[in-house]
Amino acid sequence: MTSKLVQLGDDEIKMLLVAIRQVQHTFTIAEAQSAAAGEPLAADYESLREAYVRLHDKLSAMTGGAGAGKPRIVK
Repeated sequence: MTSKLVQLGDDEIKMLLVAIRQVQHTFTIAEAQSAAAGEPLAADYESLREAYVRLHDKLSAMTGGAGAGKPRIVK
């Protein structure tokens, strides 16, 4: 795997964190639907879920923990 450097601002990183949380929410829905239908999850599902968790943690650390914890409701 090769590393590439991309400069991102804090706001861009926070947008990526929001997108990752949305993907994680989609995973939760898929898990519930699979369980309700009695279907197994794909073999590589858990490793993909864990990859998103690692990416979220890495990006969150880059913003000093911003984006960690509960989502905020903005009115």
